[in-house]
Amino acid sequence: MIASKQEQSIKLLHQLGRHKDALIPLVISEINIKQAEPSTQAFNPSALIANLMKLNVTKLSRFEDTIWDYNDDVLNPPKSIRGAKLKINFSKYSNVPPYILVEMKCLLHYVLAAPESFKKSGMKGKSKRGSLKPNTAISQFEGGLRYIDFLFGQLNEMGVEYVLDKYKSITDVFDADFRQAASAFQLRVDNQLKQFLRYLSHPLSIRILGEQVKVDFSTLPWPTQEVSKREQSLVFENEIFERNTTHSTQKVLGFLMSLEEEVNDKVALSHYEFLSKNAKRHFSFNKETLNDYVLIRLLTKGYSDEYISKFCDISREYLRDDGKLMFSENVRKIAKARHGISHFDDLRKEVNEVYYASAYIIYQFTGMRPSEAAEIKISSCLNSENGFDLICSNVKKGRLDNLKLFDDKWVTIPIMKDALRAAQLISVLKNNDYLLSNVDTVAPDAEGDSMGPGGIAHFFNNYFASIYGDENAKKINFNPYMLRHTLTYQLYRAELGLPFISFQLKHVVDHVGRYTSFGATSDTTLGYGEIAERITQDKAHTREIRHLAEVERVKSVMDPEGNYAGPKGREHKHRITKVFQGYLAAGYSRDEIFDAMAKQGLAVINVGSGFCFGGVEDFDDSLPCIGSLRCNPIRCSNAVVTKVNAPKWREVVVTNRALLGREGYEDRQEQLLSAIKEAEGVLKLLGEEVLI
Repeated sequence: MIASKQEQSIKLLHQLGRHKDALIPLVISEINIKQAEPSTQAFNPSALIANLMKLNVTKLSRFEDTIWDYNDDVLNPPKSIRGAKLKINFSKYSNVPPYILVEMKCLLHYVLAAPESFKKSGMKGKSKRGSLKPNTAISQFEGGLRYIDFLFGQLNEMGVEYVLDKYKSITDVFDADFRQAASAFQLRVDNQLKQFLRYLSHPLSIRILGEQVKVDFSTLPWPTQEVSKREQSLVFENEIFERNTTHSTQKVLGFLMSLEEEVNDKVALSHYEFLSKNAKRHFSFNKETLNDYVLIRLLTKGYSDEYISKFCDISREYLRDDGKLMFSENVRKIAKARHGISHFDDLRKEVNEVYYASAYIIYQFTGMRPSEAAEIKISSCLNSENGFDLICSNVKKGRLDNLKLFDDKWVTIPIMKDALRAAQLISVLKNNDYLLSNVDTVAPDAEGDSMGPGGIAHFFNNYFASIYGDENAKKINFNPYMLRHTLTYQLYRAELGLPFISFQLKHVVDHVGRYTSFGATSDTTLGYGEIAERITQDKAHTREIRHLAEVERVKSVMDPEGNYAGPKGREHKHRITKVFQGYLAAGYSRDEIFDAMAKQGLAVINVGSGFCFGGVEDFDDSLPCIGSLRCNPIRCSNAVVTKVNAPKWREVVVTNRALLGREGYEDRQEQLLSAIKEAEGVLKLLGEEVLI
């Protein structure tokens, strides 16, 4: 029976440990490797090395290559990992001695060839380790090799020749060397690096290394890597989330209205005029402006007149006598005068910001993973199922019945449809159908592509810089999973009784609930918490995010340094201040106290725009909140209103101001003004801005 290629390569790797002493001199002396020829004869050190160097480790790479490329080994890799994420460049680790680098390459190939053998001890049955993906192994080995390279960089201070003579194999490195390097290592120490060290000390690795690495890597003295509160956060802070969604909604709606496009989100539309009074605009935008800008972008990139005419109305002003388009410089000059534009950079910035806003809305309210978002194609992602519009991943196009909600398809809400339409109108000038793609125009002879995680982070960091400025945007420390985790967090907040920060979140819940009631995902309507769990699908993160929401709920009503409006506000603050003084005197920190309170639970009734501390025995049917569940601190003696209720009071201001002067509300103007005044008064008491 002929052995498989995988079995043959593993058999070849097993010979390394047995013959290490004979092989090391050959690897150090590269000339011997180059002169040797592959052989099937009895053991010969030179032939063994030659066989190893010619070994096909991937479909595109041999062992001797400095770059191993796995792009052809992964079937339909997601856009988020295609390309660089499926390559490992060993030449970056120049401090690592030659034979040790060979050992590391052998170990990587071994781990991918027999992943089931390297699963954690004690795990029964088939594990995730049994289907290890190349990009995962590459991340682990890149993290590990950075540490090994740093280690030898330190050792080389004793002299490179001395190190090459003394440290020929990784098993020659002393425990003290590993520890000294770990204590000074300033790069990221994460699970990828730690998994690499588990491979290194795994009993099976002895077949490559010749002997066991006898180091307890779990006890290495890594430096304490201080991380700021924002860096630790899984989610956007509430104020950031509120401003992101408000700003993005304004941008998308303003763009569509300027182009005389229909707006689906009628609630946002009713708020738009008031919310946009102070919005900055670079220019007056209309259909003709966009049409000519698309023409200029495509013409400048080298597209033919015939291609451009498919997407643009071409004005006679832009044509030469022979009917062909003028050069782009001449078209730009005429277009500037025609549209009153001083510089096209202003136009580009505004269009880019609308596109960023559109992508943010879709990404934020679906809760996609980065890999899923990277696959979304603007022209084909919107589908219908059971009468509901769904955004579907391009990966499994044509297999709609097998898709799962929050995995490969997502229920759309009105603002998401508006955002998709805005992105569709802008994508023409980029000639790139991927939602998360570079803002530049693709060349005529190139194919549009989407971004990986690094590109996605850069994409949204550009957007946040336009909203907050460069320095404040950096403080957000954005990563692509923050949008997914933030959606989960906001839904947990709602489940715990904290007010919605964005009215669009209610749309998410309503649409998902109605969709799932058809039985497509479940037999019953899902609650806030159930939706949050299904979005995250990670038990560790789910528990952490839910706990964050629970702590916020407790802190919102039990912070002795907080602002509390309402008749009982002063009494409440005095009471909790006394409680905290006792705990603080006992040596507990404020965060520890809030954490303990969240774990123990706290009986506080949320009534929409405030918290009610009225006891059941004090029931009074004359209280204004009965029936409407709207806490009114001006009229109710049991009311306490905190900063966490500010979004609800801002909504009161926005909703009522939108009705001022509107036809049909002439007889209610005094009531509207009274409600606005009261809401603004509550916000001022809390030290909050009326609008963000």
